[in-house]
Amino acid sequence: MEINKKGVSRMDDKGIVRIAIENIHQHPDNPRKDLGDLSELSESIKKKGVMQNLTVIPGHWDEKQEWHEEGYTLIIGHRRCSAAKMAGLKEVPCRIVDGMSKKDQVATMLEENMQRNDLTIWEQANGFQMMLDLGETEESIAEKTGFSRTTVKHRLNIAKLNPKVLQEKEKDECFQLSLKDLYELEKIPDVKTRNKILKEATSSNNLAQKARYAFAEIKRKEHEKAYIKICKKEGIEPAPEGAEGERYSNKWDIVKEFELDNEVQGKTGCKTRAEKEKLFYVVYWGRTFAIIKKKEKKKKELSESELKQKAQDKRKREIKAMQKIMSAERTDFVKLAIEQKFKPENEKPEAVMERLFNVLVECGSWMNEQVMMKFITGKTYISDQIEEEKAERKEYEKQRDKIGLLYKMMVYAVSGVADKDLAEWNATYRTSSGKTVMLLDEILALFGFSYSKEEFYKLAEGSHDLFKEG
Repeated sequence: MEINKKGVSRMDDKGIVRIAIENIHQHPDNPRKDLGDLSELSESIKKKGVMQNLTVIPGHWDEKQEWHEEGYTLIIGHRRCSAAKMAGLKEVPCRIVDGMSKKDQVATMLEENMQRNDLTIWEQANGFQMMLDLGETEESIAEKTGFSRTTVKHRLNIAKLNPKVLQEKEKDECFQLSLKDLYELEKIPDVKTRNKILKEATSSNNLAQKARYAFAEIKRKEHEKAYIKICKKEGIEPAPEGAEGERYSNKWDIVKEFELDNEVQGKTGCKTRAEKEKLFYVVYWGRTFAIIKKKEKKKKELSESELKQKAQDKRKREIKAMQKIMSAERTDFVKLAIEQKFKPENEKPEAVMERLFNVLVECGSWMNEQVMMKFITGKTYISDQIEEEKAERKEYEKQRDKIGLLYKMMVYAVSGVADKDLAEWNATYRTSSGKTVMLLDEILALFGFSYSKEEFYKLAEGSHDLFKEG
């Protein structure tokens, strides 16, 4: 070995050499881009020296990614090398490895950093993607890094996200990005939609909620397409343009409705009727698939007061329909919060519980077993006496008892607010109900909640056009 020419000062009996720091270069593909705070490590090195040798390969890449035979490239010990340089050391102990392929270099750096939890989510994902680009497979990456194939698959999906946005979220201490929430995002097939959700999310919890919303919307669209296909076979036509906004007008009668969150039934049950009269299909609020028909025109002309009353009733029904969706979104969020153990942001759980208690008092809520049972199972009664229902009852009680007091209060608050009508008898805004709804919305926002539509906030605060006459 040409010691001086290679910048090596001496070699011990274990093959460890001391190399001048100025001849050692950072690896351009090091998964860890941010070496973190090196001050503590630098002080330790000043006192004790570098206690563990670095691993390097001969040669290096310059800033233009051109290869040079001179010098050395770091494989293991990027933080130690930088801290030693900060400490003023001129040389560091190294082990030189010859003949290491690019794939093995990346795999080695990944393994060293990830086993020590040194990588951010993006750095880890980017490292796996580099290995994949170099010809590895999910199986070989798992084998070389010690991670399960499922973990590797998750990280590779994360690598598809916009790196700039992902890194911004990671650096935002208020965001507290977690892998668990990114896995929710992963369920969205379209990467552009994933990136949009990631960019718009205000917190990690909010990210998970938006991902759930988007996934639910995808399923609804699939169910809608399936119902449309059934309608075509049964001779049911698409409703004229604008019919989706005329649900509570005097133009249409609803023959049958299907909630798009539920699995698709094989038929509408309207085929025979469609053979006798003209039926149409329409989707309300993106959630309800309806079979409708035109109302028969009544000859009687309505008075001015009757027309006014009719308009009020229509607005009240529309407000009620919107409130139903708002309630469903709050309920879905609380289920997600319980499942993923969301914590309130910038407020202690005790303070949140006190605020929830005030909401419960405002609602006059009945905190009975039926409310909790419906939240968990969708049923209001499961017998503990009937043999066929005992196992189901036992499972319900097991699920109920796992829910903490804070989340139980959220369940009852959501149920209580669902019964608060935002409209007065004349379709004007009911301030007392709106105040209670907004109180709960503010509490849920601490956990990352947001409505899917801006107009739901307007309804809660009373600024929606539906509260205005004319």
